[in-house]
Amino acid sequence: MGFVTSERASVGALYWGAFGEKLAAAFRDVETGARVVTAGLRADRMLVARFAGKVVGVCGYYQDGRGTADLSWRHLRGHLSRTASVRAVGVLSLLSRHGRPGVLVLDGICVNEAHRGHGIGSMLLDAAVELARERGDRAVQLSVIDTNPRAAALYRRRGFTTVDRGSLGPLQHLYGFEHYTTMRKKTDA
Repeated sequence: MGFVTSERASVGALYWGAFGEKLAAAFRDVETGARVVTAGLRADRMLVARFAGKVVGVCGYYQDGRGTADLSWRHLRGHLSRTASVRAVGVLSLLSRHGRPGVLVLDGICVNEAHRGHGIGSMLLDAAVELARERGDRAVQLSVIDTNPRAAALYRRRGFTTVDRGSLGPLQHLYGFEHYTTMRKKTDA
């Protein structure tokens, strides 16, 4: 569970590589976004897959109302100007999800491109279900965007079913996707 300090850069690169397109609009440039998000990653809200001692996959989750990356006003102000922080909070607020009682809400799952198709995503999902059981949660929930059909197919194969769908409408160009699907799997806890 989690990552160690020496792994922060590689975890950040992996996380930003997977989610940077939808987060980038909150920052003045990609480098700033990657730096701020990487600095805000919370090791205690991540499951980490390693191969040969290197991080090859991560699965973030919400706990106590906070997600994988600290993108709070306080964190943003520690790295950005006041104006840039206001912009970031506004843009990121539309993407935020909140925990639900009895449900482990995942906050991003990604696998290094060179290691995809080897079961790492499935192992991370299994670990998330096990964590939910240990916590006494009755389900695991995640959202997948329309530009990631491969992930949606994996989630369906792993027993997740659709519980909601949504659209960003005219904001789709800001975030790089239009539709999202919320999926859930019971843990039988």
